[in-house]
Amino acid sequence: MKLGLNYKNVLEMNITPKEASPTWARVGEGFANVTEALNEVLYQASYLNNAGWGSTEVTGGQYIATLTGVRAYGDLAQDYIFSHAVMFAFGEARKTTFRVTRDNQTVLEWDVTLANITDGGGDSQQPSAITVAIHGNGEPRVLTDALLGSLTVVSVAGAIAGDTAIYVNPVKGASNSYKYKSAPGVALPLFDEVLTTGWTEWNGADEITSTTGYQIVIVEVETSTNKAKKAGIATITTA
Repeated sequence: MKLGLNYKNVLEMNITPKEASPTWARVGEGFANVTEALNEVLYQASYLNNAGWGSTEVTGGQYIATLTGVRAYGDLAQDYIFSHAVMFAFGEARKTTFRVTRDNQTVLEWDVTLANITDGGGDSQQPSAITVAIHGNGEPRVLTDALLGSLTVVSVAGAIAGDTAIYVNPVKGASNSYKYKSAPGVALPLFDEVLTTGWTEWNGADEITSTTGYQIVIVEVETSTNKAKKAGIATITTA
């Protein structure tokens, strides 16, 4: 039996919904709890030929994920959610795209509305408590259900200012190689996605120049096809 662990689920939000290309930021820093519900609409009835026994039909529903935690300034997702342009605005300003990757395989994506945003509260000597509810608008899009293998990626300060040393476990297969992408917000690729434009080759040993606080995705690809087989994500630490 393999347990599904919440910390293995990757939650991401597009923090530039008005731009042509999305900027995916990991939703996780500061958030300690997520509650997901489909909020199903039920039609229940007892018919004359069922001897008093009832039956139920599920006629609709709406996905809602409620996240709670503490305020973490400098985190891309939190700074977007709690920005004045979102928190103190309504209508289109509250709309973006949200996706969930479960155990590195099933990717679900929704158009969403951010609701019930609260920033602040709690004891004077405790971090500021926060809440946001992510309301799905319509049916989710299933992007993939194929298995993308998991890599554990660790970033530590490199030997030269501005560099990071990256460690990956497990090591790549003999016929595979590594590619990476580093930016303020990055996302895992899909299984068997061909990684060419926008991805940089990495030999698995050299330090990488980046920026502290950025995210980095390391992907193990099949060398002959550039197809993604395994991937992992980490937050950059530089010298």
